Amino acid sequence: MVQADLILKSTHIYRGVGSDTFSGFVAVKGDKILHVGGPEFLERFQGEHTRVMDFGDQLILPGLHDAHLHAFMSGLYADPKVKVSLADTSEEQCVAGLAEVAPLVPKDEWLIGAGWRHTLWDDPTLPTKASLDAVYPDRPVVMVSGDCHTMWLNSCGMKKLGFDRNTPDIPGGKIDRDETGEPTGVFHEAASFSICQKVYSFPPEVIDGFYENFMHTLNRYGITSICDMSMMAVPGMDFLRDDVYARMEQEGKLTVRVHMYPTLIQGLERPLEMRAKYQGPMLYCNGVKHFMDGVSSCHTAYLKEPYANAYFPGDVGKPTVAPDEMRKLVLSAHKNDLSVRVHTIGDQAIHLMLDFYQEAEAKYGYKPYLQHTLEHLENFQYDDLARLTEAHVLASCQPPHVVTDPAGIERDLGLDRAQLMWPFRRILDHGTKLAFGTDSPVVDVNPFISIYNAVTRQSSFTGKPEGGWIPQEKIAPWEAVSAYTYGSACAANAEHLYGTLAPNLYADICVMDHNLLECEPEEILETSCVFTMVGGKIVYQK
Repeated sequence: MVQADLILKSTHIYRGVGSDTFSGFVAVKGDKILHVGGPEFLERFQGEHTRVMDFGDQLILPGLHDAHLHAFMSGLYADPKVKVSLADTSEEQCVAGLAEVAPLVPKDEWLIGAGWRHTLWDDPTLPTKASLDAVYPDRPVVMVSGDCHTMWLNSCGMKKLGFDRNTPDIPGGKIDRDETGEPTGVFHEAASFSICQKVYSFPPEVIDGFYENFMHTLNRYGITSICDMSMMAVPGMDFLRDDVYARMEQEGKLTVRVHMYPTLIQGLERPLEMRAKYQGPMLYCNGVKHFMDGVSSCHTAYLKEPYANAYFPGDVGKPTVAPDEMRKLVLSAHKNDLSVRVHTIGDQAIHLMLDFYQEAEAKYGYKPYLQHTLEHLENFQYDDLARLTEAHVLASCQPPHVVTDPAGIERDLGLDRAQLMWPFRRILDHGTKLAFGTDSPVVDVNPFISIYNAVTRQSSFTGKPEGGWIPQEKIAPWEAVSAYTYGSACAANAEHLYGTLAPNLYADICVMDHNLLECEPEEILETSCVFTMVGGKIVYQK
């Protein structure tokens, strides 16, 4: 009998699927799991040199996997020279907060703020450059919205970028203008994405620091793998720094498995090059990412019927990419064996993408080694819930989005359509696989907040609304944890590598001080990770 290098014991072990835990141990040999079972088999795997760690009644489970985040931006938001404000209640408060970081930034460099959501302000109207100009007339300022889909600039910042009244709208984006045609300073979707390459220009050592610090944060939460998603639909600006990851791996600093999803573009040059180069064990690229629409709060999500509070007659938002162009891109990716993951928030965006996925499968065949997903899936047409399963599509969702602004959703879509917002219970009941993540830095990368939100449909900050928002869509704790382990591994085409505790899979394991499957909902938020292992190596221990 092969003896283990390490044995992890607990009275509560969760395999990553199913609703039950068991008492026993996980045996690790090298970078793989050797055995998972009850205590009666322990002596078979314990030798003279085997290290045994007894975690008592703490929960052993597969390493968590954030199925959708943006590592570059997450690292940026953690920089002390960036002002992140998630709870501001007015435009003026956002501007005032910049004073905390302004002295740290040279006047010729970008002063960066982030996290604002105008729908949560006392006056829920979009900001303008005027409030920034009043305080910062002679230095460039950029403020990134909480959902990262809108940029708010001052006049100096627009001048630095060469924007004026003659700047045309960018396809797939919009520049807000006043009644005279002057830009107000607010840039939506592709228009905002086009700004980022120039604003986020930092020295290599600063960017390396972003990533290294973020890896440590992930490990402290028990996160052992991630899907780093393209930030932008604009070619060449996906902000996937595979060069940084590769350098970290070479230097032994990469402590999280990374699945990279570059932008889906015509020709597929970068995705195919990355796929050939990155096939594990720490860096992978087997798919692509794109955007079909925007966000409901700015009426850029694409709907079948007009918004309840339409800005103009026929206001249904619009696709970020022309539907026929997206169709061709999806067909090309499927033909070339690339999994496709697409940002879809509005019900019509979801509907069209299901059409395209089903057409690709009909034309080029079902390919079980691919996993197409839809990302976010906020608002459904009822019949499309069943189509997810029929099209072999996985639902990749971020539970904190559910309770960020329920009142704003009801205002935008009306009470009837709100009943089909983030319908986790119905998604699972239709047999569709569910993966969880955070979309960090849009929300905190803390997985316990996500699990709490999915189980209660309540804000982790306020506990409201009492009983949960659209409570019929709550799911069980084990379902939420499974979505964060097995489900997210499936989203990355990696369930044969990790995501469950089973022999021959990678020893990606974490231990929590609370039993997430059985504790009270409030205790989920009090949970801490006490141990994280990636490939048999301990990367965090509390």
